[in-house]
Amino acid sequence: MKRHAPQVPAPGDKRYLVLAFPRGLPRTVRNVSVVMMLVAGSNLLTHRVFNPSLRLDWALPAPELYLQAEASAYVGDVHTFTREVRAVAAQLDIPPEWLMAVMYAESRFDPHVLNHKGSGAAGLIQFMPAVAQELGTSAEQLRAMSAVDQLEYVFLYLNNVRLRNGPFQSLTDLYLGILFPRARTQDFCYTLYAKPSLQYTQNAGLDEDKDGSVTISDVDRHLKRLFPTAYLVQKPGVATH
Repeated sequence: MKRHAPQVPAPGDKRYLVLAFPRGLPRTVRNVSVVMMLVAGSNLLTHRVFNPSLRLDWALPAPELYLQAEASAYVGDVHTFTREVRAVAAQLDIPPEWLMAVMYAESRFDPHVLNHKGSGAAGLIQFMPAVAQELGTSAEQLRAMSAVDQLEYVFLYLNNVRLRNGPFQSLTDLYLGILFPRARTQDFCYTLYAKPSLQYTQNAGLDEDKDGSVTISDVDRHLKRLFPTAYLVQKPGVATH
């Protein structure tokens, strides 16, 4: 019987899968390795056929979230933290970049921080003592939590604001939900704080034009200047600024 010479794939020929093993490996080891690879491939294919929703990117690291490097200064497990931020943002129907920006603006991601101007606010979004009580906790208890655990209360608070005043439509709208919720329905000329009030003194950094009053327009320009990336991220269906 005439034997045909084995067909050797040409370089770059994509019709063949070439499994290369070191020459020194015993034939038995090489055979077992091939079988294991074929079984793994078969199992993956079976799961993919019968479970189309199976994610195949499980081994790929999640892309770094906006301001993640800054969060790592205060958050021990920053990967768990950013994963939970994405989950909370999805529940609130907002981009996670907005949530990261407002937490940085309020606390620099330090869950234990206490407002240094004497308002009593504490934590990631500077929960006021009365707000903390409404959520069934206290400023002291919040400060004792990890950043990941405190995110539960960030969600509870922002979701309550959303249910009362409607969905968040922009980074500025989200920040007003933390800073001054009733301002969310007002126009850009609306004044939140003015001299000589204590509230103005505590928030004077938001007065972009330094005219002695903090308006929604000031807040909007402040956020655009500090967080241009998050400011430009839009929800689907929402007009750009």
